[in-house]
Amino acid sequence: MRPLRLPLLLVALLATACATPSARAPAAAAVAQPPAFLWEVTRPGAPDKPLYLTGSIHLGLPGQFTFPPSLEAALARSQALVVELDPDKAQANAQETQKLVLRLGTYAPPDGLDAHLSEETRTRLPKLLERVGLPTAAVQRMRPWLLYITLSVLELQRAGYSEAGGIDRLLLAKARDTKRIVELETMEGQLGMLASLPEPVQELMLREMIEQSPLTAVNMARMSTAWEGGNPSVLADLLFTQAKDPAFQPFYEALFYTRNRRMADKLAGMVDAPETHFVVVGAGHLVGPEGLLALLERAGFQVRQLPREP
Repeated sequence: MRPLRLPLLLVALLATACATPSARAPAAAAVAQPPAFLWEVTRPGAPDKPLYLTGSIHLGLPGQFTFPPSLEAALARSQALVVELDPDKAQANAQETQKLVLRLGTYAPPDGLDAHLSEETRTRLPKLLERVGLPTAAVQRMRPWLLYITLSVLELQRAGYSEAGGIDRLLLAKARDTKRIVELETMEGQLGMLASLPEPVQELMLREMIEQSPLTAVNMARMSTAWEGGNPSVLADLLFTQAKDPAFQPFYEALFYTRNRRMADKLAGMVDAPETHFVVVGAGHLVGPEGLLALLERAGFQVRQLPREP
């Protein structure tokens, strides 16, 4: 198998934080003067020591996202920008990252993808591969989780979305030379999480991608609208439509809930740090009853959504 180019891999990993097997809910209705998709987290009695928290739509159209004044002001007041992964750091270690992808995301010959898929999935896959321009031979060494993410990203790229237009990339560009960059996770941790999903769950993800591929860009647009409208409940409805389905529970547990708990523990320590932290993680990590906003509130922090104006 020809190795994946590193930029595509990074986009794919970032996309997992806001991608789900399907998102069928309707788009959010427009509201007048919406709040920002931005929260201030403080300890009771210490309002002068905030942590700022926003969610990222990791891929965007050129010029799609304009940050509200309150977000710009919060970033300016912060000394550190906290992200899931720093893509420039991963780029600097491209060779090691590629080895990791090959080890965790591919089968060793003579094993291959077809031996791990049902007849139904094998039959339906070629049409989607043709749609995104991937030869069948190019994916035969991929494990289902890697192919699922690759196909998702290629569909979005066909619609004009790119990592360069994503919210976290835009924030990194603003902060790169003026703020300390802090990573919450590691490349090995993210890849290992995906690789550890049971094979039936990986195939289920891939089959859902095949079924929902025509709606991939539509659902991304809906999530972007929810972000721009500062509407976490609509975003949660879009992302967690199948969270109660037992078949998908391992997916949500691995990609969201386990990671959310680990992130919440780290963010709690940052609230007490001398410097002010501005945190951006995939928007799906913030919302829902097991999202970071709910977890931090349950831990005793005051969590307040900020208006668009500072």
